[in-house]
Amino acid sequence: MVNKKKVILQGTVLLLCGAQAAFAGVNVNINLGEPPRTVVVAPPPQPVYVPPPAPVYVPAPAPVYVPPAQMIEVTDDIQFVYPGALGFYVAVGVPYDLFYLNNNYFLYRDGRWLRAPSSRGPWMVTRYRELPPGLRRHRLERIREFRAREYEVYRQDRDHYRGRHFRSAKEEWREQRRDAHEQRKEEHFREKEQRREEKRYDKEQRREEKRAEKEQRREDRHRD
Repeated sequence: MVNKKKVILQGTVLLLCGAQAAFAGVNVNINLGEPPRTVVVAPPPQPVYVPPPAPVYVPAPAPVYVPPAQMIEVTDDIQFVYPGALGFYVAVGVPYDLFYLNNNYFLYRDGRWLRAPSSRGPWMVTRYRELPPGLRRHRLERIREFRAREYEVYRQDRDHYRGRHFRSAKEEWREQRRDAHEQRKEEHFREKEQRREEKRYDKEQRREEKRAEKEQRREDRHRD
């Protein structure tokens, strides 16, 4: 009986020793080193969507209506006077604003300015800033005032009027005569230059002939 208890006790001790040995082995295996740490990689940032700016609607400017210029036909001769305060000719005795300066006629009609080389046209629309400085220097109302004053002086003493004046047909005839005179001067100048070139050429030819004759006489003397 005693032996049986002793055997049971030894078996228990062996079991306990085996359990401790097993437990001690587990502890040894656990304490050999720390497990690798898990590295957490954050996902890349998601793109942020930025909506494009909304288009700004800018309404187109409304077209400005410009009434067409009326056709102007001047068949009669027009009298022009020269108010000294203005510095250019103004037409008198006509129901429209017509001026003459810088060898051109300028007409204000239907809210626009027209220009022509002759009082009979052809008329071309011109911008205000393209007008001569002498015409832009005065307001239209002021021009009409000076025109009325000068025309009154002209009507009271037309036969003995000492101011500068002309009729459109006469001025155009003068322009044509002046152009013809300039053309004749140009032709005369060209003819004169041509005669001068001919004389220069003849002179050079005579020099060459004299030089050739001199050389020929020299050679003849050497032969003798």
